Amino acid sequence: MRYMGVLRKVHPSFLREYFRTSLWLAPAASVLAAISLVAALLRVDQSIGQHRQAWYLFNGQPDSAREFLSTIASSLMAFTGVVFSITILVLQLASSQFSPRVLRTFLEDKLTQFSMGMFVGSFAYAMMLLPEVRDGTDQNPGFVPAFSIFVAFALVILCLGVFVRYIHHMAHSIRAVNVVRRVADETRRSIQRMYPEQAEEPAEPIPLPPEPPDLVIPHDRPPGVVVAVEEEELMTLARHRDVIIGLVPLVGDFLPRGAPLFKVWGKGRLSPEEPRDYVVVGAERTPHQDPAFGFRQLVDVADRALSAAINDPTTAVQALDQIHDLLRSLATRAIPAPTRVDASGQLRLILPRPDWETFVRLGLDEIREYSEGDIQVARRLRAVLVDLLSVAPAERRTVIQEQLDLLEAAIRRGFHTQAEQQSARIPSTQGQP
Repeated sequence: MRYMGVLRKVHPSFLREYFRTSLWLAPAASVLAAISLVAALLRVDQSIGQHRQAWYLFNGQPDSAREFLSTIASSLMAFTGVVFSITILVLQLASSQFSPRVLRTFLEDKLTQFSMGMFVGSFAYAMMLLPEVRDGTDQNPGFVPAFSIFVAFALVILCLGVFVRYIHHMAHSIRAVNVVRRVADETRRSIQRMYPEQAEEPAEPIPLPPEPPDLVIPHDRPPGVVVAVEEEELMTLARHRDVIIGLVPLVGDFLPRGAPLFKVWGKGRLSPEEPRDYVVVGAERTPHQDPAFGFRQLVDVADRALSAAINDPTTAVQALDQIHDLLRSLATRAIPAPTRVDASGQLRLILPRPDWETFVRLGLDEIREYSEGDIQVARRLRAVLVDLLSVAPAERRTVIQEQLDLLEAAIRRGFHTQAEQQSARIPSTQGQP
């Protein structure tokens, strides 16, 4: 993710996302570790001298040592090229087969980053060790870092094991079930972070200010997507300035230059730059404060699977499985009110968030429309809705019943005989009768 504005301090969510999806970080750290390791092991070799008997110590001449290290370096460079090529190929395949928005789950894959770091670091280790091998002269004895060369050989063996594990991992990571599971797991963590589990909703929501705002603060920085909001800092600012601050866009909304960013009520002295510093605008959405982005990714995978070019309803059902679980989790969670008050009960902050109906429609509308006439997806959709009706509180069942009615209309349009329609109405967790 690329940051699109200038903050007084870099927001932790930006740093978290940047480092988690950086393919250069592990190789860079590995090169630094290789430098430190070479320096430490050379001291060990200097302490044990050139007369040694241990079986694991390299016992060849300087020419043999240089040839051995050169072979290791060239082999590791080839391994590194293969790893990078496979990674790029998998990213291209995931983008075309599933959705461009799921690429970040591959970029932040820990085994991929570790493998790149392992190969680059081992290559750097061999290359830095190579100049330390010296021929003997009349003035200076030759030097062969025997123990360091043994460590280089051990690193090669370890790299072979990592390479086999990497191939196995990438072959499985591209499977549709694993792609949707990783996206869903990340979305679950986002839901747990943003929505309190089993919390009670306030009986009487605090009304919004009825009068027009005293100040509208526009977005004056490059356009982008709202990826994070520093809620506590905005709350403190509103309390100290004795104003009500209302954020206009949702987290995940695109924000063009000049669009309203904040509305402010109150006569307190508030500089427009102050609240801007607590909103992070980036190039793309991230799931940290945006669980709706996880739904968006899963729906995109299902939509792509239901397209005429791919025609894979089973993958769409696998995406629906995860959407079902996420909606079931949200069904019994309180959606925090957009209003926040200070210790005295005074309204200070308005932060809009997606509500229950938004998540239901986001997760199901497009899949229902794109799957019209597909009996497998119709059955799975009905199973989702029937189950949600059984667990959702009474005040949240209206949108579920609305989805059932829309599904019934889609079945009537997509299936032309009574027998087909009756078969499509059978709820099934596998899409089968």
